[in-house]
Amino acid sequence: MKDKKNKYILIPKDLQQNLIDFLDEVQMDAAKNNTHDDMHIVNFCSWAIEELLNGFDAQFKSKSSKPPQKKSRDQYVEETFMDWNLPEMTDEEYEKLVDQFDAFLRGWEKKYNEKNKDNPKKKPIQDRPYKPHVDDVMEYCTLKEIEEFLKDDPELSDQERFELYYDERERRKPKEKGLTYNQLLKKAGIHNPKKK
Repeated sequence: MKDKKNKYILIPKDLQQNLIDFLDEVQMDAAKNNTHDDMHIVNFCSWAIEELLNGFDAQFKSKSSKPPQKKSRDQYVEETFMDWNLPEMTDEEYEKLVDQFDAFLRGWEKKYNEKNKDNPKKKPIQDRPYKPHVDDVMEYCTLKEIEEFLKDDPELSDQERFELYYDERERRKPKEKGLTYNQLLKKAGIHNPKKK
């Protein structure tokens, strides 16, 4: 359960279950009476039960526990193929398939390690947070999406939100161009005087 300062309180599973059972009984008793106050009790119990069920699970780690053993390549390959729904095959065919898969993994791992030797400090893409340039994102958003995005940003003041939205709206407006002489005459409904 979470308190007002975003700190957490850990409770044992059996206490969680006892609380849920107790709240369920209170909820059932309140639902029988069908008064206004009892409906508040029912709503609170429903909310509390949902919070208890959707809470985070936690475990205390013992200080003496060893880190989990890394699986060997053979263990990984064997587990992988056991999960697959493979067609019937002889032991020789199975061993050949496992060897081919293992050779593929070794080749891929070799290429991957060679590629990362060039730049060992660079993190893999999935470990780096993606930070797109704001202009790149704005190009693909509609003005309505930009408006919602700016409304949701808690760091902006109302004046800043307005200015950013207004600038983007003005940037997207087509540039007003002057009219040619003939266009001006046509728009005004005047015929071009004939040359003599």
